[in-house]
Order: sequence, then C-alpha cells, then structure tokens
Amino acid sequence: MRIGRNAMCPCNSGKKYKKCHLIIEKLRKQMERNNIREISENERKQLQSYDRERMKHFFDSKGKKCLYSNCNRSPIQSHTFPRNMLEKQIARKTNNGYSVFSSDIKNIISNLQDPKLYDEFFYEVNINNAGTMPLFCKEHDSQIFSPIETFKPIPTEKQYIFLYAYRFFLYHFSKEKYALIDNQNAIGSEKGVGKSLSSDTRNRRNSIYANATKIANTKANITNLDVLKVKFDQVMNHTLPSDAEIAEHFTVYSYKLKNNIHWCGAGCTEFSYNDTAIMNHLGCSFGLIPQNRDFPAYFYCVVPNEEVSYLEDKLIKLLRESYKNYESGKNIETFENLIKYYIIDSSENIMISPDIKENLQKMTLKQSQGLSQYQLLKKANQLLTEVKGIHNEKIRAIAYGLLDKVELF
Repeated sequence: MRIGRNAMCPCNSGKKYKKCHLIIEKLRKQMERNNIREISENERKQLQSYDRERMKHFFDSKGKKCLYSNCNRSPIQSHTFPRNMLEKQIARKTNNGYSVFSSDIKNIISNLQDPKLYDEFFYEVNINNAGTMPLFCKEHDSQIFSPIETFKPIPTEKQYIFLYAYRFFLYHFSKEKYALIDNQNAIGSEKGVGKSLSSDTRNRRNSIYANATKIANTKANITNLDVLKVKFDQVMNHTLPSDAEIAEHFTVYSYKLKNNIHWCGAGCTEFSYNDTAIMNHLGCSFGLIPQNRDFPAYFYCVVPNEEVSYLEDKLIKLLRESYKNYESGKNIETFENLIKYYIIDSSENIMISPDIKENLQKMTLKQSQGLSQYQLLKKANQLLTEVKGIHNEKIRAIAYGLLDKVELF
C-alpha cells in the first residue's frame, strides 16, 4: 500500500511520512546505490581491516566505565549469555574451537561490503567471544551475575529472569548509543587507508556510513533508553534485588518451555498499535534462555510498569492465551512461532547451535520454491528489519508466515 507524503507516518512518531520514514527509505536506497561490493579485492581487504579496527574500539574496555550506577572502574568483556551455558547447551566443537553461530555485530559490520557475506545472518564465533561486550567491571560482573552463572546464591525465578534482562538491556543500550555517534567515520584521502582507495570508493563508503548514522539518529529513542537505564539502576541499587523491589518498577512475564532448546536470544523494543506515538513508550525486554542447572528453558518478557496497562489487552493477552494452549498441548506451534517472531524482531544478540544452522541449510520446502529453511529465516529477518518501529501488518504477517516454516525448536 502506497503511503502519501503528507499522511501520518505508520511508525506512530506523530510526524508526517515525508518528515519521517520516507527520509529513511530514501537514505536506504541511496546506501544501496552506493554499495561498494564490486570494488577490487585489495580495496575490500583494506576496508574490512579498517572496519574491524573501528569495531575493536567499540568492544575495547579502554576509556569506558562500568555501567553499574556510580562505578568508575574499567569494564571487562562480559558474556551476555553465560559461557558455561553456551558450552553445554549450544556450542559444538568445530575448526574454530567450541563455537556457536551468532548474529554478531562485529562480523556484520566487517562484511557489509563483501558480495558473498553482506546478507548473512549468522556467523561462526568462538564461545570465548560470543556475545561479549565491556559492560561491567570485574567486581560487579561477578557480584551481580553469580546467581545466574554459579547459582551462588540460588535466585528466585523472577530474579533469574530479571538479571538476564538487565544484562541484555545494557548490551542494547550500549549498542544504540554507539550507533548514534558519527565517530568521525569519514575516511580522508591524506593518510591511512584513504590513501590506498580510489576517490570513488572512498566517497561511496563515506556516504554509506553518513547515511547509516542519519538513520540511527532518526529511529532511536534515546531519551526513553535513558529513562529505562535509570529504572534498571533504581532496581539494582544493590547486587541482588528482591522480587518486591523488582516489582516496584517492572513486571516479569516468564514462560517455561516444555523441552530444552539449542538457541537463545534477547533484545529490547517499543510497542505501539497505531493509537499512540511510539516515542511515548518505553521498551520491553524479550529473551529466550536455554535450560541451565535446575532452571528450565524460558521465554520471557520484562515490561516497565508504565506500559503494563497499555499492553494488557494486546501483547500480554496474546502471550497469555497462546501460552495456555501451549501448556495444554493444544497448539504448541503457535506459541513457539510467537517466540521466534519476537526474538528475531527485537534482538541483535541471537545464537544458534552449529547443528541447527546445518539442518536449516539442508531442509528445503517445495511450497517455498525450493528455498532452504535458512534462506526463509534470513528473508524473515530482512523483512522485520525493514519495518523496525513500523506497525506494517502486511509485511509483519509475511515474516510471521516465513518463520512458521523454520524449525528452531
């Protein structure tokens, strides 16, 4: 359906389409026109090396502070999912050691201009580096997350889920903040990699990154991210908040799964159902956690209390009714597909076992023009990326239908 330039934008920003997502669409088209996937192999290697070096600065602890409130110590590389859980439930020994396949931001950025890998979804990553980011100093990383890593002390179900949501939110918070910074991305012609690139390649590359920063600044709701960070800090004013302290600011919806799983993911996203501007809403945290010790596999949604009444007859009702059917065995596939949909839609931090990826690549469907399930998964992810922050029922229904054909459970 064509959207008029002067119509209200479907993202519920409260702006006209021409002042909002039409700008984003034009920037994306310009980025694709300026793609540099046809450059020489030498120039590609130069750019990939440069981008990998830039990403190292993002993941480097140098110059950063622990994200625990009022701590000025330097952070260490924290695993978003506990390493021991990844090793037991998801990883497999490969030529790269014990590895998982991850929607890894480092590899995504490094391969944006590679004609063979630019549209890849999952990259092989050793578990030592899987989902790591400088979030907390060594002391706070150990103190805060020992209940979900070493189970000392053993947490309640609500504490267990909330600690995962806290760590994943800060991963999302850090990534979104980084995406908004231009970081002096423009490559000059006077020194470094710029001297070895043609002027056309250099100009195209600079245009792509400038447009990417503009898109990030258009889409991100940084004010509300800061509000959420304050809310998490208020709960985490000591290292293990009680269930009651968590409930003062957040409502935790947890759903035990019938079987163990061999993939995981987590993310944060806002909801608006065409009745209010999306900028008026705080983000909800989603997560999928494999079995760990005595805790079963969980899907969860952690909702700021300010959003509960708005979502009660929408998202929360949908999950509650679908889970009731799942528990009774009436319609297991529908609830599992909702999990796939919300994790793929909200997360940039998804990990699957090498066995799952291998099986998805092997399994083809006649009703899908012979495409593999992995190709369908990539297509669903591309569609959901296109409508990020937009209530586009048609595109989202297509993505949901594609995910229904992908066997992740």
